[in-house]
Amino acid sequence: MTMLVSLAEAKLHLRIDDDDSGGSDDDPDLTLKIHAASGAVLNYIRASEPTFLDSSGDVIVDTSGDPVGIPYEVKAATLLLLGDLYKERDAVNAAEWEHGFLPRSVLSILYPFRRPTLA
Repeated sequence: MTMLVSLAEAKLHLRIDDDDSGGSDDDPDLTLKIHAASGAVLNYIRASEPTFLDSSGDVIVDTSGDPVGIPYEVKAATLLLLGDLYKERDAVNAAEWEHGFLPRSVLSILYPFRRPTLA
């Protein structure tokens, strides 16, 4: 499981307030989008060999399963992308993204982590 932010962090960022039962009907969809945003961010910075990944390429987690050691910039970029995925469920404004690229706000934050390589 590769999630650069926890479900709780995502809900806080998106201002999702769970009811008293401790869960939300949106949790499965939100978890899917966390994985998608995390994967996109990792694909962009993969060449830099992030120190927050273990030897098998998985995010290092604490005993409760929450990611640890993720730089703030990487978390912020993941949350920004997650916000776009969550808000634009039908991809109505997908034309705002350049084909093959992440949104500019996400790229701006992640650029210092990028170490492009020739394939």
